[in-house]
Amino acid sequence: MRLKAPIATTLIAAALAVAAPSTTASLNPPATGAGVPQDGSIEFAVFRKGQQIGAHKIEFRARDERLEVEVSAALKVEMLFVTVYRYQHRSTELWSGNRMVAFESATKQNGKEWAVDAHVTGNDKLVVKANDQQRVLPDTLPPTSYWRPEMMATSRWFNTQYGSPIDVNIAPQGVEQVEAVGASVTAHRYKITGVIAETGKPVDLDLWYGDNGELVKMQFIAAADGSLIEFNRVS
Repeated sequence: MRLKAPIATTLIAAALAVAAPSTTASLNPPATGAGVPQDGSIEFAVFRKGQQIGAHKIEFRARDERLEVEVSAALKVEMLFVTVYRYQHRSTELWSGNRMVAFESATKQNGKEWAVDAHVTGNDKLVVKANDQQRVLPDTLPPTSYWRPEMMATSRWFNTQYGSPIDVNIAPQGVEQVEAVGASVTAHRYKITGVIAETGKPVDLDLWYGDNGELVKMQFIAAADGSLIEFNRVS
């Protein structure tokens, strides 16, 4: 499996710190097995302090009897016409049923670069090469592309930037109405907290899934300056 295009800019910052208002908790998860939209793509406009700073896109394609998922986005923060932060990432996932059998990503954050290449072996393990390190992980870890609502049922994920496991805590925040694709939709909100092992920085992220299981909103607060970063779905 090879990436089909040069690296695009993405928006999964290494340090996350989201503050979310409390809501009436709901333990009802989104629809199981959902997450892939009928038109084959999910796109977000990304905002900081009311200004659009980029876009985030997830594309789904049938590949023989498998599903290929490509994630790309763009994030750039400027102050006084000077770029102060840039984060670049592109990833491709290959799924066979509910199992990710291959993965590839390239990431560049303010000049630092990471490359991850992973594939499933015959003994149900995910062999991962990340820069100059290699590790073997369970093949059941969901990737942090967030499009699969089933990942809300597990507390260990596959970090798509570093190619490493990340342990998280997941707390249902209830059912809310959010704006998505120009309409108000009912969504299940989840708060995710944890720590990124490679950086020691906290994860505090909010995700919203519609009743059909599709990802409809994301947000976090940038640890660097406390600004709210919002992913508002536009298609």
